[in-house]
Amino acid sequence: MKKSKGFRCFYILVLTTFIIFGTALVIRLAELQCGNEFYEQIEETDKLLSTASVIHSPPMTSPVRPAVPKDQECEPILPIPHELSLRLSHFVDEYSDAAIWLQIPDTPLDYPVMLGTDNQFYLNHLPNGNKNALGSLFLDYRTNEDSVHLIVYGHNGSGGKMFGLLKQYESQDYFLGHKTLTVATSDAVYVCPIFSVRRVEAGGNAYRLEFEDNNSLTDYINQAVAESLYPIDVELENAARVLTLSTCTGWRNQRFIVQAIMR
Repeated sequence: MKKSKGFRCFYILVLTTFIIFGTALVIRLAELQCGNEFYEQIEETDKLLSTASVIHSPPMTSPVRPAVPKDQECEPILPIPHELSLRLSHFVDEYSDAAIWLQIPDTPLDYPVMLGTDNQFYLNHLPNGNKNALGSLFLDYRTNEDSVHLIVYGHNGSGGKMFGLLKQYESQDYFLGHKTLTVATSDAVYVCPIFSVRRVEAGGNAYRLEFEDNNSLTDYINQAVAESLYPIDVELENAARVLTLSTCTGWRNQRFIVQAIMR
């Protein structure tokens, strides 16, 4: 009799645990599906924008286009109006926290980047403010018009979602096929050559935001080059700004970053 009661209690415990974890899994999968649908809708809207005849309104002031010395000023590489700037402008109309648009050509990485009031909210919220495990790509909240180091955070999503494909850059062969990032502000589009790919400590020197002068920025870039997983041959003279894409690796205090010169 006691064995029967003990077995029944054990069975109920196992069944309850299964139901709880099963329910949590279903909820998470449903949440991820909602996130995927949101970004798929953005993609469909972008296709319409790219094929439609769009009259581009006068450019807005970009919250992340820093003022830099004249001799180091980064000129837009691509003509304006450009498709990415049009997409960003359209997105900002709906979601005012959108700051830039980030794309790695010929890959699925093609997303708006948000700028919030902290580095937590957009970790688990979509650009529309809905809570979601996919989250958003977002700039460090301390980014301003004088920033020379722009850091974009994003989840290492499964199936290459968000920053999930960054791990492909561990292979030099992958880098050789995808050497640049494209960044659009509301009034300019930049082609940014990648100069370093590395694993770093979360919150370490790689995430430094303040630089005393151009020499200290140059020292930072040289260190990043030296720590890259493989040598990258790129022109670094007169580099005015650094763009860093950061994601997790599965190790608690380790991050994987891809860094480019924004010019």
